[in-house]
Amino acid sequence: MQHWLICVVNGLGGTIRASRSPPGKRTGHSDRLGGRSSQYLRLRLLRADWPHLIVLALPPVRYSLSKSAEGRMLELIDESLEKFFRATVPLSATDIDVAFDAPDRDWAAKLTRPTVNLFLWDIRRSSTRSKTGMTTVMRNGAPQHQSAYPVVELRYVVTAWTSDLGDERALLGGLTRSLLSFSGIPRQYCSDALEHLEAPGLSMARAGEDHMDVFKALDGKLKPGLNIVIATQFDTDVSLPTGPEVGTIETAVGRPQGSVERRRRVAGEIANAADRGAVGAVVRCPGDATTVNDVGQFLLRALPGDEIIVELDPPLVTTVPETGGIRLS
Repeated sequence: MQHWLICVVNGLGGTIRASRSPPGKRTGHSDRLGGRSSQYLRLRLLRADWPHLIVLALPPVRYSLSKSAEGRMLELIDESLEKFFRATVPLSATDIDVAFDAPDRDWAAKLTRPTVNLFLWDIRRSSTRSKTGMTTVMRNGAPQHQSAYPVVELRYVVTAWTSDLGDERALLGGLTRSLLSFSGIPRQYCSDALEHLEAPGLSMARAGEDHMDVFKALDGKLKPGLNIVIATQFDTDVSLPTGPEVGTIETAVGRPQGSVERRRRVAGEIANAADRGAVGAVVRCPGDATTVNDVGQFLLRALPGDEIIVELDPPLVTTVPETGGIRLS
């Protein structure tokens, strides 16, 4: 997946429309940007009297998809929920089934064993648990930028299906006890693929909140059900590769229609600075001056070829290289 970041600056205001031409279909109004043959931008000016137009384009960003969850987030939450109920109710693995199908009449007619049905009927982004920010993670040995995981609320309706009313009540009672005893799914019941996320929150829906109408869902059949809400971080599997480390910071100063002078920050260090009395010494070059810090380092703006002088007795003198920093021994 690739995107262009376009910034438009003009002197009079107005509107510009931009559209991406489909790959392989070039038009007379398309320009190739950044040498990427598959990326074209068609611009149509809506005002012909603009004095100038500046379009800035950043190279396409390639998004990296994590393979940890592989798009199986809902399946992993289902798995964690089943582990939780089987352990805390408890639900016997040999006597009671757990299903996630829509509990309609056709499904119910095929049941041969007591079954707890966990039907996911609603998915929403949380309006109270959302987070913002960016973090750096390692994926496949490379650093990646990743936004904070969005939080979604998954609503399930839980029903018990047995041939005996007493067994149904016993299952619902055990399920209710588990829901009221925990505020989330404990980590030991969560799938291993979710270990990088916070443990999901778990609660029973309260009065006044949205509920699934079990009566209508079961074609008019009367049946009690529990409405539960799981609040979980959702791994979108999207990250951005980090750029290379900053090695040089350059500034450019110039006048319109004049020459431009480019300076960069040059890092320097003095070996055994404390023993040589260099801490606090003045460091000069033609365009800047600074002092040596307590660990023998300094930073100043200079041009390649500038002479740098550390005011000691005798002074230390060196020349700014084309690239990199300097070390005075």
